[in-house]
Amino acid sequence: MKLNLSGIRDTAGGISEFDFEERTVDFDFDREDIKNLGPVRVKGQIENLGGGLFQVTGQIEATADTLCYRCLTATQISLKIDFLSKFKDMVSESKEDEEDEEDEDILELHGDDVDLYPLILEEIILNWPSQIFCKDDCKGLCPNCGVNLNTTTCKCETNNIDPRLAVLKQLLKSD
Repeated sequence: MKLNLSGIRDTAGGISEFDFEERTVDFDFDREDIKNLGPVRVKGQIENLGGGLFQVTGQIEATADTLCYRCLTATQISLKIDFLSKFKDMVSESKEDEEDEEDEDILELHGDDVDLYPLILEEIILNWPSQIFCKDDCKGLCPNCGVNLNTTTCKCETNNIDPRLAVLKQLLKSD
């Protein structure tokens, strides 16, 4: 997922559009809940803002095979993530420009190619849902026997009372 800037490098205001698709994406970290990520489609544009500054805007569309957080059944999710990032050409960078833009979150650019792969992985990781469910009303697993409550009903006693609150049950019997 590399963009070549040779067509817009010398033209301030120049815009180049892109559209990539990867069948599978390889994560560099261990996540047991993510079984497969892909296809991932990235479309957008890169614009030469002048002064060696380039701005990439676009949208990431991805599907992932993962596990439900309640019942651990396999489920598939779809992600749509908008992103914006800036790159600074380090060849045309002067010391004065470096001090002026030190506070901004601008990535370094060396050469004519912009590799979007690390940026895309970062956006997917940062925008990953905190909880994923197979369905909105997922009942999860029984805390006693571990059976999936979506498919079967368990025979466990549901009258579990916290031992710290058992004394309060005696108050109900006295009435």
